[in-house]
Amino acid sequence: MTSTAPATPPETDRAALPPRPLALARMFMGVALSGIGGGLPAHTRRALVTRGWMTDETFAETFTLAQLTPGPNAVNLAAMVGARLAGPGGALASVGGVLAPGLLAMLAVSVVTLEQTGGLPPALQSALRGAACAALAVLLTAALPVVRVGWKVRGGPVITVLAFLALGVLRLDLFPVLLVLLSAGLLIHRPGGKGA
Repeated sequence: MTSTAPATPPETDRAALPPRPLALARMFMGVALSGIGGGLPAHTRRALVTRGWMTDETFAETFTLAQLTPGPNAVNLAAMVGARLAGPGGALASVGGVLAPGLLAMLAVSVVTLEQTGGLPPALQSALRGAACAALAVLLTAALPVVRVGWKVRGGPVITVLAFLALGVLRLDLFPVLLVLLSAGLLIHRPGGKGA
């Protein structure tokens, strides 16, 4: 009598394996094409979590580091995700994937609009104003998963509210606020302390 192990669905095997650089490039191209209006983080999170490549917590950590690193957030996020999942080759492929669609679109738009005097046609200007309103919802969609994860961390709700008040209401400079709140986070979660 021979015992056979239960067959594992191919999707599970694929999700458990780390992605290859080409798979990351394809994913980030798709994300860049659908991430209109600042929705890149939300689309990236959805793509990574549904493929089983990252959890919400891991994405929130990577997204936070990308936000804190100087440079364009979309490129930072792509580089950090790629490096975390597939090393330097993954970082390079992810950055190439996220930049290619926007670069090609901007070149095409530039070629069309350079020939027009007086800027964009009024109908297109009106459409862009309407799209700006939708971009707010897209940005909120991107921020909510990170806030949900941060809300569960010790001191997270207080630091979140303080950051919102300092930056959103009082309009203080980002760098000093960041230094104070990072110091508070380090103090709360210091190694060997209660938050560790």
